[in-house]
Amino acid sequence: MNTQASSGGEEDRGNPWAEGRAPSDTQHLKPNVLFIDDDAYMRRLMAARLTHLGAHVEAVPGAQAALAWLENHRPDLIVTDAVMPSVDGFELCRQIKANPLLQSIPVQILTALKGDIRTRSLQAGADDYLSKLEHDVVFRMRMRLALALGVKLAALGGEPGPAGQGSLLVVSPSRAIQAQMETHLLKDGVRIQGASTLEEALGLVQPGAPEAIAVDLALGQPEVQDWVVRLRALPGLAGLPVLVLAAKAEEAGLEALEGHVQDRLAKPLDGQEGRHRVNLLLRIARM
Repeated sequence: MNTQASSGGEEDRGNPWAEGRAPSDTQHLKPNVLFIDDDAYMRRLMAARLTHLGAHVEAVPGAQAALAWLENHRPDLIVTDAVMPSVDGFELCRQIKANPLLQSIPVQILTALKGDIRTRSLQAGADDYLSKLEHDVVFRMRMRLALALGVKLAALGGEPGPAGQGSLLVVSPSRAIQAQMETHLLKDGVRIQGASTLEEALGLVQPGAPEAIAVDLALGQPEVQDWVVRLRALPGLAGLPVLVLAAKAEEAGLEALEGHVQDRLAKPLDGQEGRHRVNLLLRIARM
């Protein structure tokens, strides 16, 4: 079953990377997504959700259909279910990343599997992964990130963009969290600067430095939201990516932040997850 859908881009206004989109396959101004799932209901559901985020969607029922479609089309993003008969999403990702003509297209693996989906996805070559059980707001944030990565790569002709180790400002009242983030990202060479208050952090930000910000929701959702609005109003900072650090009990504040921040990192912090989320933000910001 093939499903193609399109809609207006009201959601795009919450995406700081929405400008400058460069479609790779057609003349329209919406990113193209190939979605693969053997479940017909999931194909309809995900086509609707991705369309609501401003994408054109082609939905196919399995790896064979996806590879056949990719012979004649180049989407901006490939999203595949992990569990499928014959060829699962991990193996499909490996095949795509092994093909020189396809390997620059970002792949996101979508799954309801529990366990270490991060390791399995990244070992397969995926650019990102997403749990079907994730908080709805985080689900939309992660999909926007994947779309942003896809359209930026398309604009660069598949080139990865300039390399760099990056810089991150960590805003948290907890010195322990600042130290954890520094320890986790040390091996990637990411330069970490810490601030304990929002006002202190504002004085440390200037265009180009840092390249991304991680801010702790322990500082208060309304306060963080107001601070991000102030930050984005400063010259040269409108597109600075912001990652929020949120414990389960703080996730109620995510909905109000959806149009203002790009991603969420769960507390207590997981080192490997933190490295992936920060490095993905830096990768996109650097393009």
